[in-house]
Amino acid sequence: MEVIICSAKEACELMKHMNDNDMVMLSVVDRKTYIHSVPRKIKKKNGEELIKQANNIRYQDNDFFGTISLYGVLKEKDTIHNILFPQLE
Repeated sequence: MEVIICSAKEACELMKHMNDNDMVMLSVVDRKTYIHSVPRKIKKKNGEELIKQANNIRYQDNDFFGTISLYGVLKEKDTIHNILFPQLE
């Protein structure tokens, strides 16, 4: 599993096969304490809004689903927002 650094445009393109109202999973992790939130479902279009706010974006292909890790969302430098979404077969 390889991690790729990508732009906001590239990250949104990875989810283009989904409708705006389709759901993705969002989990938030504090890098200092390693405490993470309970994953919750959000609409794809809300995930794309988070992607556009990130300073640094990494993508990981996990076969059945993709993981987009967002760093610096809402100016929170020690917080990682992870978006998990189904990939095309």
